[in-house]
Amino acid sequence: LLLVRPACAAEAGDFASWLHGMRQEAQAQGITSATLDRAFAGVKPIPRVIELDHSQPETTLTFAEYQERVASPERRQAAHEQYLLNKPLLDAIGQRYGVQPRYIVALWGIETNFGQRIGTYPVIAALATLAYDGRRAAFFRRELINALRIVQTDNIDPAKMIGSWAGAMGQSQFMPSSFLSYAV
Repeated sequence: LLLVRPACAAEAGDFASWLHGMRQEAQAQGITSATLDRAFAGVKPIPRVIELDHSQPETTLTFAEYQERVASPERRQAAHEQYLLNKPLLDAIGQRYGVQPRYIVALWGIETNFGQRIGTYPVIAALATLAYDGRRAAFFRRELINALRIVQTDNIDPAKMIGSWAGAMGQSQFMPSSFLSYAV
C-alpha cells in the first residue's frame, strides 16, 4: 500500500482521511488495531511543528553562529562537569558498547542540555504532522511506523512519549528508528 502525501497538505484530503490511510499502512506492517487506537486517540496536526520544520537553525544560521549556540563555553564547561560526575558509568558504557564517553557527553549536551530539554511535543502527533505535511513525508512515515512499533512492543503509553518537534525522544533525542536499532 503506497500512500504519498502531496507537497502541500492542502492539495488533497483532510488529516482524518490521511490518518485512516496511515492506519491501514501501519496494520499492513503488523501494528495492531489496539495499538493504533491508543496511539492515534485525539491526534491532530500541530501547526507549530510545521513552522519549526521550515526554519531549522542548521539552515538559517552560519556555522559559526550554530557552533556558538550548541557548543558555547558554558555548555563545554557543563560537559566537562558531567563527564567527571558520570565518569565511572561513562567508562563502563564505553567499554561495553565501544562508544567513547566524550561523544556520549557531547551528544547529551547538544541534544538536551544534559536532560534539561527533552522536548514538549507528543511524539506520535509530531511525526504524524510531519508525515502529513508532505515535506520529507516518506522519512516521517517510516519514523511514525517505528514509533508505533515502540508503543506496541514496549507497551509504552503514547501520551508519555514526549520529545522534540521532529519526533526525537529521550536524553539523546533518538528518532524512533535509532531507538529501535541502538537504544539500550
